[in-house]
Amino acid sequence: MFNLTHILYMIISAIISTLLLIYFRFKVTDENAKIKILKFFAVITVIIHFSSLWVDFFTNGEATIEEPMLFPIHPCNVCMWLLVITAFYKNRTSRLYKLISEFTFFGGTVCGFIGILLNTNFDNNPTLLDYDVLKGLLSHSTMIIGTIFLLVGGFVKIRVTNVISVVFGLSIFVIDGFIINTLYSLFDIDPCNSMYLLEAPFPDIPWLNTIVMGIMGVTLAFIICAVYEQIFIPKEERWYSLLSEKLTKK
Repeated sequence: MFNLTHILYMIISAIISTLLLIYFRFKVTDENAKIKILKFFAVITVIIHFSSLWVDFFTNGEATIEEPMLFPIHPCNVCMWLLVITAFYKNRTSRLYKLISEFTFFGGTVCGFIGILLNTNFDNNPTLLDYDVLKGLLSHSTMIIGTIFLLVGGFVKIRVTNVISVVFGLSIFVIDGFIINTLYSLFDIDPCNSMYLLEAPFPDIPWLNTIVMGIMGVTLAFIICAVYEQIFIPKEERWYSLLSEKLTKK
């Protein structure tokens, strides 16, 4: 991990992603065009995720279906599908859309970056000549463009209330992991440690379990949003002003 190939991939991916997002920010103003861009990156992420099946089949005459293709075992898998839901959701003014889209921005972006930085497949086989490794990195890159475009395209706004959406999304992680781990247990299959509910993701850091990471994630989201509001949002529209106003009315 972090050999020259990995570092070059991260640099090139970051440059391309940044240039695309800057172009979208200043050149794409039509709402329908923005929705099409969001749908494109949501769909292409899914296609790349499953593309190894076709590559393996036409290369070897057979294809092995990996567990993350059957179930959303990892946080990135969940965020990928949440990006699809966000892109194709019709009622963009509903409370549910707000919860899903805001968490997809935060959760998908963080998971995408972690998936590139600490990619297990690349760590086990540090080369981009293996298509399974390459597509794993590419799908994280396209997902990051999609999730950040939620902010760039104006689909979400950074506010302290985003913390509610983060808690909502983390709850989806826990529910998803519980269901999948339970299914594996019911059918007497070796556990897959979905959402890291059974074991911490890093054996050398046993205290960094799902609960601790969740608390850290919520805290970090609050700090980021609070600082953003303090810098960019008028005082009367900041979270503590709105909260004070509500308490006063009551």
